[in-house]
Amino acid sequence: MKLDTRESMGKRQDSSEKGMGYLGPMKRADGGISTEISIGTNINGKEVDVPLMVPTLDTKEIKYLLNTPVKSDSFFSNMPESIIKKAVDHANMRMKMGKSPFKMANEEFE
Repeated sequence: MKLDTRESMGKRQDSSEKGMGYLGPMKRADGGISTEISIGTNINGKEVDVPLMVPTLDTKEIKYLLNTPVKSDSFFSNMPESIIKKAVDHANMRMKMGKSPFKMANEEFE
């Protein structure tokens, strides 16, 4: 599993443009802004980048993502398993509909 540590706006590792994400711009504890925090994971035998910040997260999970430095050694080891499960489930749902795992600029917030 790989982590895209380029938070906020810019480009994803696949060179596509990052958008506002499902939750919109969110202030991090370190003063930065995150719209997406993405990971690479295996879905159906293929490495796929998926966003961790999805609409199904609860408040505690969102706080974890915003308060834990993504470049820290403990980011993955202390991450609640529910975050990755929700991110992968959300990506699978969207991919089955023929959509990107990421919220596109022309989509409304879910």
